[in-house]
Amino acid sequence: MIGVFGANGFMGKHLTRHLVGHGMDVTAVARDFDATARVSGARLFRGDLRDASAMGVALSGIETVVQLMGTSTPAQGNARTTKHIHDDVIPHVDFLNQCVEAGVKRVVFASSGGTVYGPTSGVRPTSESDTTDPISSHGVTKLTVEHFIKLHGHLDGLEYVILRIGNPYGPGQVLRNGQGLIPALIDRHRAGLPITVYGDGSTARDYVYIDDVVRALRAAVERPSPRSLVLNVGSGTRHTVLEVVRSIESILGARFVIDFMPARKADVSSIALDISRISAELGWKPEVDFEEGLRRTLATVSQ
Repeated sequence: MIGVFGANGFMGKHLTRHLVGHGMDVTAVARDFDATARVSGARLFRGDLRDASAMGVALSGIETVVQLMGTSTPAQGNARTTKHIHDDVIPHVDFLNQCVEAGVKRVVFASSGGTVYGPTSGVRPTSESDTTDPISSHGVTKLTVEHFIKLHGHLDGLEYVILRIGNPYGPGQVLRNGQGLIPALIDRHRAGLPITVYGDGSTARDYVYIDDVVRALRAAVERPSPRSLVLNVGSGTRHTVLEVVRSIESILGARFVIDFMPARKADVSSIALDISRISAELGWKPEVDFEEGLRRTLATVSQ
């Protein structure tokens, strides 16, 4: 049995549908389920990561955990560091202890390829062996949880695959806590409102289409080797904010009014992820390029 924790989120919905569609037994766990998260064939369980009792019940019979739950986002910067510790770090530590007690064999953890590394030179894609020096509370939170997962791997034999995912995007993504450039642009387009760009628009990210992310998660679940891994999931390329804006304008035949605001200190200026390791270990590589992914994402947006 595979447990998808965070099944009501963007990645969780897509992953649950994908796994069930491939005949896998899935328990979908979330604080709540909207209509799009109610996947026929999946066992639905309502529970919050901060509720240890509920998580203990949810873990019954689970062999592989895919952990997508979390409340922090990079867009929140460092204004809620204490809240992130209470809401994300401490519950994750308790949850990992429960995984070991419940006999979970493997944990697949969705970490953040965009924030755990911190500032990079921007000259070459960042690899898993590069320094991790996050400058946002979100990145620190993700990296802290990574370390606790590794601790249980060393002490308790817990298998793990930590996936440092770039900026996922695709159909069904909604703006949450100010996070997500592409859904933010879609929302502003629909409302006919100006968009806000922090800095001069040169901030660059590695965008990876949701179908490719789901395939990486499934490959981590199905990997036969017990050896634990830390792997980047991205496209290996970067796109600036203004490049994303202009691409969306071109596809929609629209033009945004841009309000430029001062750059945010907690934003990494530029990052692309080296994906050679995940290619070697899991046989994974992205199949949907950025422009095609945008076209699929924008296909249902009203002109």
